[in-house]
Amino acid sequence: MVVAATVSLALRSRRREFALLRAVGATPAQVRRTVTFEVAAVSLVAAPLGAVAGLFGARLLDPLLVRSGMVAPDFTSALSPLPVLVAVALIAVTAVPVGRLGAREAARTAPTAALQQSAVEDRHVGIGRRITALAMTLGGLAMAFSTLWIPGTTGSAAASLSAFLLIGAAALAGPVLVGWIFDRLAKAHPSGGRPATMLAVRNVRGFSRRLTTVVVPLALVVSAATIQTSVGRAMTTAFQQEFVAAVSTDLVVAPTEDAPQDLTAQVAAVPGVEAAIPLATVPGEVRTVDDGAETWEAAAVRVVPADTAAFDPDVVSGSLAEIDDPDTVAVSSDTAFTSGAGLGETLTIRLGEDVVDATVVAVFSRGIGVGGIVTGAATAEAHGLPVTADTLLVDVAAGTDLADATAAITALGATAADPETHISTVLQAGGDNEVGNALLLLLLAVVAVGAASTLAMTTVARRDELALLHRTGTTRHQLMAMTTVEATITGVTAWVVGTVAVAPAVVGVSAGLLDGLPVVDLTAYGIVSAAVVAFAVAATFLAARRTTKVATAVA
Repeated sequence: MVVAATVSLALRSRRREFALLRAVGATPAQVRRTVTFEVAAVSLVAAPLGAVAGLFGARLLDPLLVRSGMVAPDFTSALSPLPVLVAVALIAVTAVPVGRLGAREAARTAPTAALQQSAVEDRHVGIGRRITALAMTLGGLAMAFSTLWIPGTTGSAAASLSAFLLIGAAALAGPVLVGWIFDRLAKAHPSGGRPATMLAVRNVRGFSRRLTTVVVPLALVVSAATIQTSVGRAMTTAFQQEFVAAVSTDLVVAPTEDAPQDLTAQVAAVPGVEAAIPLATVPGEVRTVDDGAETWEAAAVRVVPADTAAFDPDVVSGSLAEIDDPDTVAVSSDTAFTSGAGLGETLTIRLGEDVVDATVVAVFSRGIGVGGIVTGAATAEAHGLPVTADTLLVDVAAGTDLADATAAITALGATAADPETHISTVLQAGGDNEVGNALLLLLLAVVAVGAASTLAMTTVARRDELALLHRTGTTRHQLMAMTTVEATITGVTAWVVGTVAVAPAVVGVSAGLLDGLPVVDLTAYGIVSAAVVAFAVAATFLAARRTTKVATAVA
C-alpha cells in the first residue's frame, strides 16, 4: 500500500507534464513506456539498497530471539540472498503495475482535460474499482465475524485480518469516501470563518484523490497497531478466563527448581490438604496434511487424570472418562477444526519416537487456557515418555486456614496461590512479546516513512498553487496556517478511517475468544492515534515551510 500510494502520487503530480507531452505529439503508448521504464529503473536501484540494509539489520533481532527462548543462546541468523530477491521482486511487481495504471489514465485523458484536472481533481471512480471496493468491504465484514463459524484462535486470526481488507476497500474507494467526508466538513464550516481555515476546507474538497494517498497509509498505521496489540490483549485475557474457569480447586501449586521428586505425595500429606491432583505436560507433534503435503507441528500434550472433577476443560462432546485408555486423546474445538479429527476419529500424533493414531474420545472448548490436546498417563507412558507433574491442583479441607496451608506447601519447594493469582504470575513471568513488538515497530516505521514521503511530495507539488494564492493577497502566515489546518484534517480523517476499519476486527476477535465486552489496548491505541495526527501536522509543516518560502518569493 505504501509503495503503491507513493508511485500513484508521484505520477499524479506530473499530470500537466503528461498533458504537454500528448499536446506535442507523444502517443499514449509512448507515455506508458516512459513511465514503465522510469518506475522500473527506480525500483531496481532503490529496492536492493533497502533489502541489503535490511538483510544485515536482521541480525539485530538475534538477541530478541534468544531472550524469547525461540533459539539457542549461541544462535546467529544466516544471511541468504533469497530475502533480497523476494523484496526486490515484491517492490517491482507492486510499483511497475501501479505506474502503468497511472500512465494509462494519464495517456487516455485529453491534454486539455488533464490541464483542467490539475486545478481540481475528478472524484469519479470506475465501476470495476467500485465493485472491487464493495467486495472487499463485504469480505472484510464477513471475515471479522468468522469467529461465529470458525472456533478459537483460528477464527480470531482470520477476524484480525479483516482490518486490512477494509483498509484496502478504503484505498480503492478513497476519492469518493474522502470527498464525501470533506463535503460534510465544508457544509458544517461557515463560509465566513478565518481565511486560512476556509481555504483549507475548500482545498481538501477539491483534491480528494491526492489526500487519499496520504490518508490510507496513516489509517493503516492505526489499524495495524490497534489490531496487533488488541489481539495480544484478547489472547491474554482469554487465557486467564479459561484457566480460571477450568480449575475449581483452592490452590494451584507449581514446583520450583528445589522441589523434591515426590512433591505430589508431600503436598498431599500437608495438614488440611484434602486432595492434590497432578497435571503434567509432555512434548508431542501433530500431523497435518495440506494439499497433499504432510507436516508435523509441535504441540504440548496435557496429561490429566480421567477421574478428577477439579479440572474442567468444558467438554462439548464425548467424555474424559475414556482418556485413561492407551492411545486416546481429547482435543479442543480449535484443534479438531484445524486437524479435521472430531469425536470418534483418529488424530495422528508423534510421542517420542512413536507415531500414534490416537482415538479422539472428547472435544472441549477451553483450548486456550487448557491446551489443544489432553490425554491420560497411560498413553504417554506406553510410548516411553516420563510423566512428571508440573502443576498440582490442591483442595483444602473446610475449616483449614488457607494461609497456613500455603505456607506449608511453599516450604516444600513450590509456589502456591489461588488460580487467579497463579495465572497472573505466569503471564507476568512470560514478559512481553519482544519479537512481535519489534516487528510491529518496524512495520509502523516503514509505513510512517512512506506517509512522510507522500506528505512531503503533496506539499512540494503545490508550489504553483501557493504562489498563485500569494499573488491574490494571501500572506505567508495564512498559507502556513492553511497547510497546517489541512494536515490536521487529513490526520484526523486517517484516524477515523483507521478506527472504523479496525473496529469490526476487534469485536470479532473478542467475540471468538472472550466472555464479555471486546478488549482494546487503549494505551497503545491512544498513543498511535495521537501520533498519526501529530505526524501528519509535523511532516506537512516541515515541507510547507520550505515550499511556502519559495512560492512567496516569486515576483
